[in-house]
Amino acid sequence: MTTELKQLAQLVRANFITRSTCLAKDSGEMNVRKTADFIRVDCGLPSDTFNNSVWLKEQVKPSDTGLIEETVEYFNKKQYPMALWSWEDRNSCTFETLRNLGLNEAEINIAMYADLDALQPDMNCPAELKLKEVASARDIEQYADVLASLFGESLEAANVRLYFNKPSAAQLLNHSVMKLFIGTVQDDVVSTGCLIFAPDSVGIYDIATRQECRGRGFGSAMFNFLLAEARKRRTGRCVLQASPDGINIYKRSGFKPVCEVTVYENRHLFE
Repeated sequence: MTTELKQLAQLVRANFITRSTCLAKDSGEMNVRKTADFIRVDCGLPSDTFNNSVWLKEQVKPSDTGLIEETVEYFNKKQYPMALWSWEDRNSCTFETLRNLGLNEAEINIAMYADLDALQPDMNCPAELKLKEVASARDIEQYADVLASLFGESLEAANVRLYFNKPSAAQLLNHSVMKLFIGTVQDDVVSTGCLIFAPDSVGIYDIATRQECRGRGFGSAMFNFLLAEARKRRTGRCVLQASPDGINIYKRSGFKPVCEVTVYENRHLFE
């Protein structure tokens, strides 16, 4: 990985850390531990969507296994699933080290970036879809419902709903870093999106559409709406993490790939 790509990978990682910690820092029920080597976020719920660990050193080496084991064991003892995120090159020793610790690869995404000033959001939106920033406790509840619907009737779905209930509605509605957006059709919330305003970048997260409403352009409309909102509020870099299936959509909008992002899980170690 070139020096420029390493810097961009660190930019994406820093935005993700901001996203993972911004609510936890405001809540007595969540816990953030930060050292020179890693950040561990315990959201206070058995949810690997929001229990995250991020390694801060350039590579995870065999000599670092004690620190990783400490983090994994912390969640295992609580029987909390967690996700460990790595932005390292697959040729590094990181992958072998984490596998040897018993962690499983759960998913691989692509970190991407773009310059906000160079983006030209497509503002053509399906006529029936209304997009806006959340403005009430009910909006937040429906935002959480759409995200939870991605997990069916599982325990993870219930915990996603609980996560957004932990902060007060006033905290979320007036948050300086996290901005939540919804798309409605006839007053029913059908899509979501989130902007994270970190010091050096704006991050796009949580683009989701209810299963029964997919294929109607709602996700694309939300994405372009988020780009427009980001451009109104900030200049500089915009970052996101795309699934392999979605990378071409973002490329067409002007985003460029940076590196793979591998997510490791511990759920199998205690279930």
